[in-house]
Amino acid sequence: MKPYYEQSGITIYHGDCRELTAVLVGDLLVTDPPYGIKWDRGLNSARWSRSQPGIVGDDDVSARDAILDFWLPKPAIVFGSDLAPKPESTRQTLYWQKPNDAGVYGAYLGFRRDVELIFLCGSLPKRVPEWSSVLRSAIPSIGNPTSPAGKFQHPHAKPVDLLRKLIGLAPGVVVDPFMGTGSALVAARWENRAAIGIEIEERHCEIAAKRLSQEVLPLEVA
Repeated sequence: MKPYYEQSGITIYHGDCRELTAVLVGDLLVTDPPYGIKWDRGLNSARWSRSQPGIVGDDDVSARDAILDFWLPKPAIVFGSDLAPKPESTRQTLYWQKPNDAGVYGAYLGFRRDVELIFLCGSLPKRVPEWSSVLRSAIPSIGNPTSPAGKFQHPHAKPVDLLRKLIGLAPGVVVDPFMGTGSALVAARWENRAAIGIEIEERHCEIAAKRLSQEVLPLEVA
């Protein structure tokens, strides 16, 4: 299959990753798949917000689990939600603590829904415990035009600095079968790592390719 984008060790394919497993050749899977929570969002006129059409394949976790079945036992780092079943292969769960404006949508009893789960699966290298399982990013906001979601028109775009931390957990070629707008691939570029991404929505492939095509990448936190 011809790549959508290929440059400096980074390759993007446009299509359904479940049909393109032949190109998933690498060492570390780092991905933000559909969570299986039927996510959508309407316009909130009280603050910066735009309506969102939802995430392709988010009716259940079947897409995520199909890729993990193919990939394991190699190392895998997978974002997810506490509203859906975690992967059966999960060895440990980390928590991304979002900025202070996050998690208002869908919150109850005064507590924000301001963390996302990160499942560690497969044969990740063992280490002496020295880090907190709560991870943070330098991004100041989730809900404005300068946030990852605002800049790259993807509701679940992850900050690059967070992904750089995760990519550092294991060596080799990074693979993201649910690439979105390419944050994991940008993080891999910053870490001088080769990477392969697959994305089912062509508009997201286009944004990712533009981000990666810059001759000198800006120091993206987002």
